[in-house]
Parts: sequence; structure tokens; C-alpha cells
Amino acid sequence: MQNSIESDITKVSIEVSTICQLKCPECSTSKGLIKNGLIKSGFLSFEYFKHLIDSNPRIQEVELSNWGEIFLNPEILKIIEYGFESKIKLAAGNGVNFVSVDPKVLEALVKYKFGYLNISIDGASQETYRQYRIGGDFNRVINNINNLNSIKAKYNSEYPKLAWQFIIFGHNEHEIPMVKNMCKKLNMVFNP
Repeated sequence: MQNSIESDITKVSIEVSTICQLKCPECSTSKGLIKNGLIKSGFLSFEYFKHLIDSNPRIQEVELSNWGEIFLNPEILKIIEYGFESKIKLAAGNGVNFVSVDPKVLEALVKYKFGYLNISIDGASQETYRQYRIGGDFNRVINNINNLNSIKAKYNSEYPKLAWQFIIFGHNEHEIPMVKNMCKKLNMVFNP
């Protein structure tokens, strides 16, 4: 483990999880390119995250998402809490599928002011969503968003800010107006 990164760097992107429960057809993770490549499959440990933050006091922002689902990391709650305690702005702008999120983690996202979630939902119904997000559950994702919004209301918080990432395909483009309406109801930004 290196002691620190370049001292003038204030923003970093790290891999919290290279594991995902979905089998999206064009994803490098589901194709096995990640686990068989340089990155490998697994989770970032809390201890490594803590070491990175403690060794680099100039870091102000950390992107946590990329090739896997961050909410599968068994130490994500500790990572979120430590980021907050260290005054680090955390985000998942590269995308999360939001299928499996522990209720304690939902509360932590609000309580510890997680900055931003870009939630990958390629449909406005299970029928269209499942065509690309193979193994996903549209209703569970929407339920998790509703639960998160309820917690945001309880804490009177705007965090985390939410975006609905929508990859446009021939099979789902007819649902764009429905997605835009759902975004308004769910307090999300439409991100095609």
C-alpha cells in the first residue's frame, strides 16, 4: 500500500466493488473482463479506504462507483460514515443499480450526506427494464428510491441528489415520457 498520492490531487475515483449481481449484456463486469483483467473481482476494504483518506488529507471528493455495484460491498456503511467524518464528499456518479440496498445503508446515505447517486434504470416497467438489466427488479429499485426519499424527508435533507440514468434502446425509447414523469415524482434528474 502506498503512503500517499500526489499532494495536489483533491478528487479521486476508486473501485469500491467490482462485483455486480446483474448480467447486463454489454457490461465488462458481466462479460468477465474485469475479473479476468488487471482489476480483478472483489471489494475495497474499509481499512484501505481509511488509509487512503488518512494518508491524503487534501482529498475532498471521492467517486465510489465504476464497474460493480457499490451496495454489495459489505463495508459500504463504514466507508460512507468515515467519508462523512473526514469531511469527504462521496458520490456514485458512474452508476449504481440500486437493487440490493440494506435499509441501514439507505439511512446512512442521508444521515452522512452522500452527495450524488446516478441510478441505472433503463425502463419504466419491469418488462423493459429487465431486457438490459438482466436479473434486476424494477419494482425493488423504485421501492428503494421511495424509501430513500422518505428518509430524506425525515431528515429534511436534499442528500443524496438523485439521477435516473437511462440508456436508450429501441425496446425502451417509447417509455421516455413515462420516465420523465416518474423522475418528477421521485425527485430525480433525468439522465439519458
